[in-house]
Amino acid sequence: MEQCFRLYTWQNPDWDIEKEKRDPSKGRQRWRDKWDELQQLYPKLKKKVGTLDFVWCYAEYVHWMQLDISKLFVFEVPSSKIFQFLDSDIWDTMLQNVNNNKQPEDICWNQLIVERNEGIKRLSAGNNDDITPLVCVPLCNSIQVVDKSRFNKGPRYPDAKYEDLPTSECEAKRCRDEEPKRGAWRQR
Repeated sequence: MEQCFRLYTWQNPDWDIEKEKRDPSKGRQRWRDKWDELQQLYPKLKKKVGTLDFVWCYAEYVHWMQLDISKLFVFEVPSSKIFQFLDSDIWDTMLQNVNNNKQPEDICWNQLIVERNEGIKRLSAGNNDDITPLVCVPLCNSIQVVDKSRFNKGPRYPDAKYEDLPTSECEAKRCRDEEPKRGAWRQR
């Protein structure tokens, strides 16, 4: 029987990743300050992996701390439906290089893709801090969506637990906008 992995991804609340392809026009709004850096990397990333119709996933729950409201999708993915594995540390280095007006070196591009068996081995062992699974969109029928009813609380709640996440966009906006209690982050 094929091994399945629980994966997590934060996306725009109005995007149905079960039915729709990626909409690049919504990227600028979502990635504001990183948009220009991403645009410098995406053409070569597309050439490297063959498409940009995928979502970046976490192999464990991580709270999305951006101010924009995002929806958390949790799904069970058969190993064969993980499109690619990226080395997260190398991708972060590439973004930093672009941000510092340096071109990512070819060596970075050559090391970005993690070989499939190695990626599955790392996920199976729980060694997933430096790996990013990619899943094609729209999601195929063999990927089971476990939950899509949770939203982020924003940067004031860096340690928000999955169980404490708002279950409506309206509640998430209230969490984002309310004054935090007891010494939490304050907007200046």
